[in-house]
Amino acid sequence: MKTLLFGLSLLFPALLAAATMDKDIAHVVITQSELENASRWDELRRWINEASARGAKSLILEINVTQGSAQESLPIAEEIAKLKVRTLAYVNTSAVAGGALMALACDEIWMAPGSRIGAAPPAVPEGEDLSPKAQDTKLAESLAVLKAGARSLAKLKGHKPEIAEAFVDRDKGLEPHAAKGELLLLDADNAVPLLAKGIAADLKGIAKDAKVITLTSAWFDQKPAEAPKAVAEAKTEKKASTGIYTGKVVVITVGEEDLIIPARFEFMKRTLRLCDEQGAEAVLFDLDTPGGMAWETTTLMMQDLQKLAIKSLSYVNTRAISAGALTAMATDAIYMAPASSIGAATPVTGGGESMGEAERAKYNSAFLGMARAAVRAKGHDVRILEGMIDMNAGLVINGKVIVPKGQIVTLDADQATMLVAGKPLLAKAIVKSIDDIKTREQLQGETLIAEPTMFEWIAIWVTQFAWLLILVGIASGYLEMQTPGFGIAGFVALIAFSIFFFGHYVAGSLVGHETMIMTLLFVVGVVLIGVELLAAPGTIIPGLLGFLCIMVALVYTMSGWEIAPVMPTEGSTTPVESSGSFNLAQYAVGLRNFALGVTGAGILIALMIAWVPELRPFQALVLEAAAGGTAADAPTQRDAAKAQIGDTGLTRSALRPYGSVEIGGRIIEAVADANAYLESGRAVRVREIAGGKIIVEAV
Repeated sequence: MKTLLFGLSLLFPALLAAATMDKDIAHVVITQSELENASRWDELRRWINEASARGAKSLILEINVTQGSAQESLPIAEEIAKLKVRTLAYVNTSAVAGGALMALACDEIWMAPGSRIGAAPPAVPEGEDLSPKAQDTKLAESLAVLKAGARSLAKLKGHKPEIAEAFVDRDKGLEPHAAKGELLLLDADNAVPLLAKGIAADLKGIAKDAKVITLTSAWFDQKPAEAPKAVAEAKTEKKASTGIYTGKVVVITVGEEDLIIPARFEFMKRTLRLCDEQGAEAVLFDLDTPGGMAWETTTLMMQDLQKLAIKSLSYVNTRAISAGALTAMATDAIYMAPASSIGAATPVTGGGESMGEAERAKYNSAFLGMARAAVRAKGHDVRILEGMIDMNAGLVINGKVIVPKGQIVTLDADQATMLVAGKPLLAKAIVKSIDDIKTREQLQGETLIAEPTMFEWIAIWVTQFAWLLILVGIASGYLEMQTPGFGIAGFVALIAFSIFFFGHYVAGSLVGHETMIMTLLFVVGVVLIGVELLAAPGTIIPGLLGFLCIMVALVYTMSGWEIAPVMPTEGSTTPVESSGSFNLAQYAVGLRNFALGVTGAGILIALMIAWVPELRPFQALVLEAAAGGTAADAPTQRDAAKAQIGDTGLTRSALRPYGSVEIGGRIIEAVADANAYLESGRAVRVREIAGGKIIVEAV
């Protein structure tokens, strides 16, 4: 077996690394988040067990814990102590409270320059219902349990038990480092050789020549190489997927309106998928956005960015607010432009209105439940995310209040890059350009700005200006119904609504059979309105049903992506599907666009009724096409010229308000007085003649 693995390693080293970790050292980072969050520790436990199964030589726990409860960390430390793989603690830069117990659970302890270890007392019990005597009793119990646990860890791993006890019990003391009444807290110089094996500037000082592999979700998801055939197939597939993004640093620009346009999300998702398939060197989000659609953004965070195997970066240039901040925190590394800002990710309604306390608490819980895992997987501090979403959380790091409670966390460039316990708070550095980021990340590929395809541009335009297509389509449809045959106006209406449905289909609003259903419903609505206007005028019912069909088809099409998951029930952080529940707010964008389109079309139709028939080019266009001559030569115009005020006759078609009227045995075009509606067969009288327009009124 070893011979086979050695042969494969010569041919396929990258895939073999996923299958075995012989002679490699696994590495995980332990912060307060890992000790306080059970789900986070469950994730680390899976990674550590997998590394052990793959044959890791040893495990380095890089500890940076500055506060917290030692009692809560004791069970985790006992788990570490039972691991079969050799464990090393690297204190960088603080291992106090639970962090000290984690270090005691390791076979070796190494210190970073200027680091410290110790001070792990039991927490003072809180509660107004406890008397001082009861509190003292509970504190004594906690102290006894914690001291026994620390002493057992030290004995098991060959450390001095008296040092472990002095970490926990202030009455023990350890001269000359801590007098009685003081907790023992050792700096790096004092810890060596009393407790630690040595001082190392970085992990290389501990690992020597061995390879250090940091355990992450991306590493954990790698599939072991199973056979040369599978390797060959993978190589063939990779070769076949070579494209324009291969080896490039692909930049996705996220501007002011990009996170409120659903089609832009489809474009970003497609770009990320192609970057992965074609082997881009990295993908970089160039962010300057005030925010946008939160549900779409969390989907982008949790699915598309988490599945990405290549490096993902964010450049805050110059704003990443709300959904922009969530996008940035779902990438592997964040960089800030000078005078930039990131944060303020608390959810608001579609119209930007404030929420009630109960509604806000529900939404905050849902977003935190979804976004927390994505942010933690990328190595960012979850407390920053919590402060960005929940104003009651604030941001306190290592006892330092960065943003007080009651304020939503929004960090400027200096705050985002400030060093906390030797590490940047959120962003790696302040840079002036994308080229600076490439230099820092050692990226060699050519920079390529991703652009939407022609169809994606159509989808983006359609979703932005859907109301305009509705306006043009309705106005052109009305004009077509007022003229015989099927002409230019009909083609314009057909093209406008075809672009409307096609653009929304490309944008992802309509999926599969929905496209056919909504298009069919729209056609049924048009037919019903045609029946009302042409076959059964005045019946109202067909026209009303037709209008409702058209409204439902158009509004649903524009609102397909607005259907958000139902908020989680109490005690759950995972949203569920809507399961048929109706919420009018989900259709706000569609209803707004429909109202704008219909209102605009109404105004345009009114203008056409009042002015278009009087325009000489329009008259010439219609009459010359129908009669082959000028307006004066047309028979209808000659007959109309013979009409006099006071003449009576009968309508030969419905006047809506234009139609045909028989006066003195001649059929002429007329318009109903005050734009009224007159049904066919009604007696009328000529009330006014204005230019070439005959105005009639009912008798």
